[in-house]
Amino acid sequence: MFTWMKQRIKDMPIFQKMFVICILVTVTISVISGGITYVTASDIILKKTIAQTEETINQVSENYDSFMEMIANRLDYIAFNPTVQEELLNRRPEKNEEGYYGSTRTVKRLLVQMFKSYQMEDIEIYGENGKQYFCSIRGTEEPELENEDELMEIAAAGSGAVIYVNDISGSGCLQIVKLVRDNLTMDSLGVLRTGIRASALERIQENVDFASSGMILLLDDKNQIIVGEASELTEEADRLFNKWNDSFRYEIGGEEYRVVYQVSDYTGFKAIGILPEKEIASAVAPVQIAMAATILVGIFLSIGLSVFMSRFMGKPIRRTVQALREVSKGDFSVRLEEERRDEFGEINQEFNHTIGRIEELLEEIAVSKMLNREMEFKALQAQINPHFLYNALDTINWMARKEEKEEICEMVSAVSNLLRISISNKETMFTLEKELDYVKDYLYIQQTRYRSRFEAVFEIDERIKSQRIPKLTIQPLVENAIVHSVEVRKEKTELMIRAYRVKEEVYIEIEDTGIGMSKETLANLLRPQKEKIDIKTAHTGLGVYAVHQRIQYMFGEAYGLQVYSEEGRGTRILIHFPYKV
Repeated sequence: MFTWMKQRIKDMPIFQKMFVICILVTVTISVISGGITYVTASDIILKKTIAQTEETINQVSENYDSFMEMIANRLDYIAFNPTVQEELLNRRPEKNEEGYYGSTRTVKRLLVQMFKSYQMEDIEIYGENGKQYFCSIRGTEEPELENEDELMEIAAAGSGAVIYVNDISGSGCLQIVKLVRDNLTMDSLGVLRTGIRASALERIQENVDFASSGMILLLDDKNQIIVGEASELTEEADRLFNKWNDSFRYEIGGEEYRVVYQVSDYTGFKAIGILPEKEIASAVAPVQIAMAATILVGIFLSIGLSVFMSRFMGKPIRRTVQALREVSKGDFSVRLEEERRDEFGEINQEFNHTIGRIEELLEEIAVSKMLNREMEFKALQAQINPHFLYNALDTINWMARKEEKEEICEMVSAVSNLLRISISNKETMFTLEKELDYVKDYLYIQQTRYRSRFEAVFEIDERIKSQRIPKLTIQPLVENAIVHSVEVRKEKTELMIRAYRVKEEVYIEIEDTGIGMSKETLANLLRPQKEKIDIKTAHTGLGVYAVHQRIQYMFGEAYGLQVYSEEGRGTRILIHFPYKV
């Protein structure tokens, strides 16, 4: 099946291939980009919604904390008031206690002053000396609290701290109690209690901007409802709300909700925001519609563009194919239009040029064959037999010996050895010892020429004389040192040639005390160069670069040449080989 499909695709006209490819590419890009955009946008919207919900719940929690702190401050003001302290310490009734300036009336005025009817149901002081003070929206009617004794015990256990008692289901109020203690002795004097109206607590979150179908709950530190309605969520509050703040998904009545909560550090109350998932999803709906519309528009545009591009690109190809068919039949007069400036125009130009060249080449084939025969004959005539040169040098050597010219004999022998090695193609690798013999012959010729203008010193490790190295590795570097140091320097030049082994590596150094080279020349020395660098005070890079390239080609890029030089101080070239015998 796959083979059949592959063959079918190959056999399709280019017009259809380009059309299908454009459609597939456009649709794929549209779907992928649309999907990525949708997922990204949805994630951003979800995170933003959760962040806003968290911020709202934090605001609600802070509002409740501020409210409770305000109530606590009022209770502290009453508890620490000197008149209240004096009244609760006085265990005998005074004659003028009901007078306008009496302490009893002063305490009652204080309660009225601290009492806020839109927040508090009542406020009351229970003195251990039997005195009781009361203020309420019901006038002088004192409340009948079923859990009054329990509240007194809770207050006593609080040791003066403000204690919150959730009594919404009983009295309809959040009871707040505080033990009143002597400011000096810290002895218990009585209990201060106030009832916070549920409507006041609900009013705190009225001005908070929350989702239209969302709701906010307030639970006490025991996960009992203070504000809001009971549900499956509140029944499992002990399990769900075990962190200081968090958000999670939860199903209530078969519907998904996003739950965000914050635990107050001040009261321990939990402010809980509940937001329906469908409301979050509704915020993503415009993104879905926009993505779908974008993908559809992209598909339709791609179809139109694909048709246009396929025809536009296919037409010149069909013309080229037709022209090739004419050429295959022997018609070399076929030409294509060259007015276009795009790639098809270049193809047409090359096609026309190629056909023209073919016509020219067909005419030149016969002449070319005759020229080849003539060139072969001339090449044979131009060849020189190397043995003729060797024999000529031997004849000169014999004549010099006959005349007892030993210096000429040695010079001719050295030249003969150099010539033999230079033009011999039988060996590409020499032992180090043979290469050094070749270098010594070269140095002998140069010393005969320059006499005392340079001195060559050899320090060779005997253990590596059998090391095989590429033919003519050391001689070009020695020649560079002679030509670009001895020839341009009046003082005597010292030339040091060292060879030694370090572990499995062989190093050969050629060092001279010549004029050195500039930093620019040194930086370009081992780089490819088409022409010699015309710098009077520098080595040319041609021989050096050639040796470096040959070594790396044969042994790898880890090996080769390193060049160290300083103007006026000389040059040192280090050759690096792997140790091989």
